[in-house]
Amino acid sequence: MTQLSLSDLSLAGDRSTLYLALAGICLIIGLRYLKRALEPFGAVLEAAAAAAIVAFALGVGLILLLAAIAVR
Repeated sequence: MTQLSLSDLSLAGDRSTLYLALAGICLIIGLRYLKRALEPFGAVLEAAAAAAIVAFALGVGLILLLAAIAVR
């Protein structure tokens, strides 16, 4: 009686392809459910993103202002 091993399967010949396919499927499923999980927090996340953008823009503006003063 012969035993079937993973190396006998056609996809297992190139395991990296199999692993990449499984990783892609898991990531897609995970991201879809993450989107569903975060829907109730949509307004809070948008406000946090807006606050982060404002803080970044003000920080960059301040750095550029200080750079312009230092160059003079």
